[in-house]
Amino acid sequence: MADAMSDRPRPTAQSSMNTGRDSSVTGLIKSLADDVTRLFSQEVALAKAEVSTALNHIKAGVLSLAIGLGVLFVGFIVLLFAAAEALSLVVAPWLAYLIVGGVVAIIGVILLMKAKKDLNPESMVPNRTIDSLKKDEAMVRRTVS
Repeated sequence: MADAMSDRPRPTAQSSMNTGRDSSVTGLIKSLADDVTRLFSQEVALAKAEVSTALNHIKAGVLSLAIGLGVLFVGFIVLLFAAAEALSLVVAPWLAYLIVGGVVAIIGVILLMKAKKDLNPESMVPNRTIDSLKKDEAMVRRTVS
């Protein structure tokens, strides 16, 4: 029986140290995974906070823009009335308002027609790029044949 026991490998200090190292490596890997998860969560939270702050700044900017445009519009109307009143010193008041209103309406129509032309889908087609790609295609076909 003593012989049977002597055939078994005995635990040595070396093998018990490896087990300790294995558990510490496992612990380190688990700790690393936890740290990476926590870091990722913190980065997502930071991104959310930054986006929220940016959205608040955008909201404030849009509100300021809207208020500014409203004030500008009122100022423009007052200037148009002043122009009509000044013109009424030369012509009849009804004619002065008609002239000022007509000029502003013509300017508005011209701006709308320009905007319609600029927003036409055909004007948004990248014709030069398409022509360049067709030339490249033709060159490749000539080279391959």
